[in-house]
Amino acid sequence: MTSAPHAPWCVLWAAALSACPMPATSDAGTDAGVMLSPVELCDHLASARCEVLARCYLAFDRSEPADCRSLEQARCLQQYDALRPSFEAGTVSIDSAHVLACESRMAGSACPPSFPPGYPNVAAHPFSDCELSSGLLVGHVASGQSCANALECVPGTQCIKPGGVCLGTCASAATEGEPCGVGCGPGLLCDDQHTPNDFTDDKCAAVRRLNEQCQSSLECQADLICKTTCRPRGQKGESCAFDADRLSTCEPGLACDVTPFVLGQVGTCVEPKALFERCRFHWSCAAGLVCADLIFDGFPDSAPVDDGVCRPPNEKDTNCSPTPYALYVGDQCAAGTSCHPDQKKCLTSPRLGETCSAAAQNCVGVDVYCKPAGSSDQGTCTGPAGNGDRCAFTISAANTVQIPCATGWCDAASTQTCRPAFRELNSECTVDGECTSGRCAVQQDHSLRCANACN
Repeated sequence: MTSAPHAPWCVLWAAALSACPMPATSDAGTDAGVMLSPVELCDHLASARCEVLARCYLAFDRSEPADCRSLEQARCLQQYDALRPSFEAGTVSIDSAHVLACESRMAGSACPPSFPPGYPNVAAHPFSDCELSSGLLVGHVASGQSCANALECVPGTQCIKPGGVCLGTCASAATEGEPCGVGCGPGLLCDDQHTPNDFTDDKCAAVRRLNEQCQSSLECQADLICKTTCRPRGQKGESCAFDADRLSTCEPGLACDVTPFVLGQVGTCVEPKALFERCRFHWSCAAGLVCADLIFDGFPDSAPVDDGVCRPPNEKDTNCSPTPYALYVGDQCAAGTSCHPDQKKCLTSPRLGETCSAAAQNCVGVDVYCKPAGSSDQGTCTGPAGNGDRCAFTISAANTVQIPCATGWCDAASTQTCRPAFRELNSECTVDGECTSGRCAVQQDHSLRCANACN
């Protein structure tokens, strides 16, 4: 996990598993359609994601083409393993039609000028409904019945867990005008009534329409962006800015030529740029190209001083411009390589046991992270950090890269090492690892407190 001045950036790393078998159709007749197993789901999803990464997001495509599918399969199967009890209890199942629709959309889509699928949830990214946690599964627990997690509830209901209990109850989402403490229904937002620290008066309200007042684009209809009021997205040649809540602030087919995450930056809506044209970020370039030679020395406090150039990714052993923020802004190196921070060359990305960059977190493999050693950026690709091991590395005064601890929690602000759990039941907490019970849960007053472990 990592943090930054403007958002809590979280990162997931993929893993390698053997290839999964191809899907088989059900023998229940033509009306039954395709019935996918979890392994088949992950095979479909891995193939689709690798295809769209290689076609549209070369600056973020870090694994070797031959490895991508197994890495993406492992990422998907890890999510399935976490939900295995729900599958075995029959409270969730795979929406096979949605899986195949996602696969088709990824294969046939244009390249959205955005971050890639699977990017951390600090910014909008395409195909966000094509995840096990958001669209590919359907719940079967009816309203009023017990649930272990949100995915188990039938569509239109949510799993409500008052006071941090382990088992909640599926309940219908609130409608317009109702309190939104348990969540609002589709097409609604939770209006805080201009009292952000008082949750008692929050009401569900319709999303804002054209020219209505707003504070963020999430409050506006999906085709609008927030510029004090809800406004249409920019047309070619008009000004634009990065908005973490929208794939782009420009009309479909256009890109906002601007560096993301830097406050106050204004760009221009452009058609994706051709080979050797100037650019300010990767999504400004046409599919198959990256924005090379961007110098991110001042990021995220300032954008690169000079523009980059749209061109194909650099091959191994060629010169490149490194940045410790490569996880978030990509780099100009070809898949399977990354820009070495010291040698400033595109080199093969490190694997388990090899030397790596703690800031860039450029290790390849399942649950493999770059564990820093001492105060240097140099580390070693390893699993989660152990008790007393280094788990955080400061990039700048306001930015710290963090990796998981095998047990306990990462004291990133002070010792930057993994420390044992120390908080007792009902104590305020921030992460599960701080609690001796192993569980930090949301309470009715929206606070986080140590709660009893769930069996």
